[in-house]
Amino acid sequence: MSEQKKGSVWVSIAALSVALLLYTTSMTTPALGEIAKAFPDAAPETVKLLASIPSLMMVFFALISGKLTQYLSIKKIITIAMILIFVGGIPSAFIGDLQFMIIMRVIFGAGYGLVFPMASAVIADLFTGDQANKIMGFKSAVGAAAGMVFQMMGGILAAYNWRYSFLGFLLVIPIALIIWFKLPDTGVKKVEKVNASGGKEKKLTTMTFVLSIACALLNLVQFSFMTNLAMIITADGIGNAAQSATVLTIFTASAFVVGMIYGNISKVLKQYSASFGALMVGLSFVVLVFANSMTMLIIGAIIFGIGFGSFNPAITMAVAKSAASPKFAAVAISIYVSGTGIGQFLSPYALKFMREALNLTSARADWQIAAVSLIVGSLVSIVLVAVNSKKTEIAKQTV
Repeated sequence: MSEQKKGSVWVSIAALSVALLLYTTSMTTPALGEIAKAFPDAAPETVKLLASIPSLMMVFFALISGKLTQYLSIKKIITIAMILIFVGGIPSAFIGDLQFMIIMRVIFGAGYGLVFPMASAVIADLFTGDQANKIMGFKSAVGAAAGMVFQMMGGILAAYNWRYSFLGFLLVIPIALIIWFKLPDTGVKKVEKVNASGGKEKKLTTMTFVLSIACALLNLVQFSFMTNLAMIITADGIGNAAQSATVLTIFTASAFVVGMIYGNISKVLKQYSASFGALMVGLSFVVLVFANSMTMLIIGAIIFGIGFGSFNPAITMAVAKSAASPKFAAVAISIYVSGTGIGQFLSPYALKFMREALNLTSARADWQIAAVSLIVGSLVSIVLVAVNSKKTEIAKQTV
């Protein structure tokens, strides 16, 4: 292998390593049930803050991350993010009550928010054309694989002691070393302040915000899979943190497989890829609502992974293309990530409001709401995409 080829391979590995950081938050998700037991006086929504606070911080820091690209290189932003993730993750393994852990999650969330849009932006920055699409698909697969490892590790550690799950953040160290030594620093991307006519240069389009709002709504109901799974498994006597980690691991394994073959899937589904993904996630919740065994939960997790693995890269590419200019792709992605974070953070509270409004008392009421919302929403999106595609065809024929 030539030196140039070796360099290219290491650049790809380093770029994909950034995606690993996005899934460090999943290490503590399987421990939520055990943490709830350790703090019996705490409300379920308070315990869920450990999962949802990073999403709230992502709302603000994803926007900050997009703005910082005008002053700092992508590599420097990622470096700052890694430091915050490590500092916000490790201390809870040794000290602190629930309030302390929440504060640490705020610090972790700041780093999480900074790095989230950069995981896609670094690929758009370093690669072009078919190679960029290929690496973006691999990003979803690598992220899913990381989630599989991190979730299983977190569940196994939490089965011994819930604090041990935070030790998983030590994995940030080898990831950081690869990024520091192998990821190129391409410098600051300066953008023009005015366009040719003297006006302010347009960065985003209406479609950027439409897609971001749609993602916020989807994540509002979808995130209940992550936040409710451990508690439902424990409450229904199906298993403990280790079983919760198994289900989450199978979900990520499913998403990994789909991510690896996403290039082929997108050629078949084309503009309907995101709608198909949302539909599959909705169908997975139908299975989860009626699941009364590990087998049924695993089937639901597999379907969820197929949907997630299809939706994620499809919507990311759509958002990047929605920017007014390719150089503003990172800004568009930061808006989309912010919308995702809003949906995830509001998820427990919005679903509680809907449960009470609909007078739903089942422990899986959140999943019932998610199933109906996602299936209806995906079918509506399919119709809208079809209508838009038809209008585009007619417009081309009349030109």
